[in-house]
Amino acid sequence: MPGRRQPSRTAAGLVLGPGRWRLLCLAISLGCHQRAYMAPVGDAAIGDGSGDLFAPLTLDISVTGCPSFDVVNVVCSGSAPLTVSFAPVGSPALTTFLWTFGDGTPSSSERAPSHTYALPGKYDVSVTGQGSSVGSLSQIRRQLISVEPLTTGAACDVDSQCGDGLQCRCKSGSGCRAAFSHGICSTTCPTGFCGAGAVCAAFTLAAAGTADAGLPSDAAPSSPMCLADCSGGAACAPGFVCQQIPGGGGASPWVHACLPLGAASDFGSSCRGANGALDGSACTTGFCADIGALGVCSVACDGTHGCPPGAACASLSTKGAICLPACSPTTPCTSDPSLRCTVVTDAGAGVDGGLAITAGDPGLAYCAPK
Repeated sequence: MPGRRQPSRTAAGLVLGPGRWRLLCLAISLGCHQRAYMAPVGDAAIGDGSGDLFAPLTLDISVTGCPSFDVVNVVCSGSAPLTVSFAPVGSPALTTFLWTFGDGTPSSSERAPSHTYALPGKYDVSVTGQGSSVGSLSQIRRQLISVEPLTTGAACDVDSQCGDGLQCRCKSGSGCRAAFSHGICSTTCPTGFCGAGAVCAAFTLAAAGTADAGLPSDAAPSSPMCLADCSGGAACAPGFVCQQIPGGGGASPWVHACLPLGAASDFGSSCRGANGALDGSACTTGFCADIGALGVCSVACDGTHGCPPGAACASLSTKGAICLPACSPTTPCTSDPSLRCTVVTDAGAGVDGGLAITAGDPGLAYCAPK
């Protein structure tokens, strides 16, 4: 009939009134992978003044930046602190928004806010959208965000970010080494056991600068600690590096563990401070041997204490028996002018300038005093 809108027919044969076309177009624009909450018919709707009602207002929440997303239960999850971004999905007539994040922090009126969840827990997220001519509509997603506690060795800021039985050690201002820009989730391991994915290491968190006398000592750190295991090529978290550390009482006399980059020098590295003093606290081994011009991070070796894999036990005329690193691309023995690569010629011994290598592999070269 002239002057009156006629129903339209879709390709599937469905008859749609003028308002229904907008509903169909909205569904197409959202796409198959976006979820839209369709408000009940009795809720706010848009009209054109002719008496027809178009599609009801819709509003849902999209979230990005999730390390893991459960599409079945609609849960975004990751470890603390977790930073994600939200955006509204729905009717374009809704132009202003108010977000609440479920963690007690202030709400946000940004259209697409980013938010950091500092502590473990499950959090509801809600948004209220409003339009000048259509009123408002709210949506809430229950437990949309799941923040998991941190595991052993992870960077942290407060104790409550760490999992059960762990503490955030070396937090800011605690007097630890400067490389600890954040704390580290850990606990002591008096029995040598730390659980899956972690190792017990005899490593002290004290600030560097404690000089030793350059002589081997049986004194061990008072409390071995659990660190993330990086043996077998396992990767450390960004900002951490895999290093050799004496074991803290478990089955392994040496372990590979993740430490913040720059926290300590590895076995075989130089360790004499800028003031000329030997600084054992700068070493993962806790001991700076007085050999060469710059000192070497090492440990004592005897019938009780063994050297790390690939190292040799050497008897120095005045220093006792200490472990020497093998010469390699990572330990080229070129940074100290008083050291050189010395080859072991016999399985039992090799003598050079007061150095007796009592345990090493024949044919291999070790970084030793000239």
